[in-house]
Amino acid sequence: MDHKECFGSLKEVSLSGGRTMTQSRPECRNCEEIRDCLRYTKQLADEKKEKEELRKQSFITQIIDHSYVFSNDLGSCILKFLSRIYSSPLGTVLFKNLFLFFEIPRNSLSSNFPVAISRTMIDLLRGGKDELESPAPHLRRGLEDDFALRIILFHRSFPDSPEANIGMIAYEAARALASDDLAIKQILQVLSDSEADKLRKIDSEARTRWLIEKWGFLDEFEALKKEMAVKK
Repeated sequence: MDHKECFGSLKEVSLSGGRTMTQSRPECRNCEEIRDCLRYTKQLADEKKEKEELRKQSFITQIIDHSYVFSNDLGSCILKFLSRIYSSPLGTVLFKNLFLFFEIPRNSLSSNFPVAISRTMIDLLRGGKDELESPAPHLRRGLEDDFALRIILFHRSFPDSPEANIGMIAYEAARALASDDLAIKQILQVLSDSEADKLRKIDSEARTRWLIEKWGFLDEFEALKKEMAVKK
């Protein structure tokens, strides 16, 4: 059976509070194919969601494998942090930013960390092995212009406060993005016009807090500030 040219063009839009809305055209109201179109659209959305989830898990695994963290408490906090930010409204932006985390050993005057980017990681960054075998010109340009490796060093942790550890991770990751023009450009592309205007007008410190709030880590950030106040 031949379908109309617009078949499958319905869009599922995410609303606040975890709700969703199906966005349709005026002509959809009297369309005889509306039910099949809805099923097809939902199938495509489910496949896309599953693909993004697999990509997220693969990305997180690679980040953990290529980072250097020897404290179990800090390592588990990094894993929780990554799982949450990739599920946030800005999660898609983070696929253009590779965070690697390195913990400085206590009482160490200096340290070095070899960063060996694996073939699997390159596959993830380029979207798949097929694209790695023969990357298109526009893909190569995108990698050069839009992708950034961001290394975060930790000089201390809080063994008795996982919340403070997560707050510290969120703060450093947000600070790395908030002070970088490329990262801000990427973030602006996925914001509404009003949010984008607001972000443009504030400085890097305010942008850092805005990102922490957008990711949902304000409570952990407050826990970090309390720990820092006690340690002074």
